[in-house]
Formats: sequence, structure tokens, C-alpha cells
Amino acid sequence: MGMIRNLKEEHNGLFATGTFDSKSIFQGEMQVEIFLDEGATESDAEKCIEHYNSLLDKHEMLDSLQTGLEKFFLFMYNEWEQMDIYDDIFKSLENVMKGYKSGEELVSYLSSPMLYVWPQPENEVGYGVVCECPWEPEHQCMILIRNDRIVYVGTSEGNTPWDDEDEYYCIWND
Repeated sequence: MGMIRNLKEEHNGLFATGTFDSKSIFQGEMQVEIFLDEGATESDAEKCIEHYNSLLDKHEMLDSLQTGLEKFFLFMYNEWEQMDIYDDIFKSLENVMKGYKSGEELVSYLSSPMLYVWPQPENEVGYGVVCECPWEPEHQCMILIRNDRIVYVGTSEGNTPWDDEDEYYCIWND
């Protein structure tokens, strides 16, 4: 039996969704979305899930993820504060800032993770994890992984793990 449960096609075959048991960054049942219209398959998804479930053993990647989340969070925290019209969002981030300053991992503030799967080249693995994110409530947080590298941490704007490096540009990395 495969790793993915309850797999079903959605929107006239554009993509398929299902669930799997996450033993990685986010523990427990997690959703997977397979982009069928782009040629991704269930076996592509299983390859990505297997890699994703091994991330806890990849300490450099986890450090890179924390660094990316820190830059993203600190930039957005400052932006919400300066915008002055989103006091409710800024105030809601006080507990995140308090946790961050006390050493909590920012990933613990992300919720409703979903693994995004595109077609996989033969000798590579790449996928995205999209989460609800308190410091970017409108666009969510996207974490893109290609092989054993975090290539992007930022707003979910349609990027894939196969984009050119310059497409991952984020002002908060400057």
C-alpha cells in the first residue's frame, strides 16, 4: 500500500489531493497536492514524501529553514508595524516576537501545512510546503526544497523548486 491515503482528483483533473503521515517538520497527518496538469504523478509525490520525512536528520537544512523564517518574519514584523493600518495583524504578532526572542523555532507558528508536488526529474527531488503563517496571513508561507537545499522561504507566489535562482529573490534576504 502506498503512503498516500484518500487520493482524489480535483477540478477536472488539474490536481489530486490526499493525506499522508508526516514524520518530519510538521508531525501527524498532512495534506499533499499533486499537480497532475503539469505531469506530476502519485509516484512523484511518494518520492517527495520520502525525502520530506527524512528532513529531521538533515540539520543544515533545518538551520537554513530557521534562518529563512527569521529573515521573513523580522521583515514582515517591521512592515506591519510601519504600515500603521494593520494594527490587528501587528498586535497578533507580539506573541510570535516574544517566542522568537525566547528561542522558539518559528516553524512552530506555521499551521495547516500542505506538500506541493510537481513532476520530478529522474535524479532530483523538489517540492514545496505551504503553510498558514501569522506574519503573512494573506499569501501564506512557502518553503521550497530542491534536493538537500532550502531554495526559498517566503510568500506563496507560484514559485516551484525548478525555478531559476533569481526568481527566488526576496527583499528580506538583502
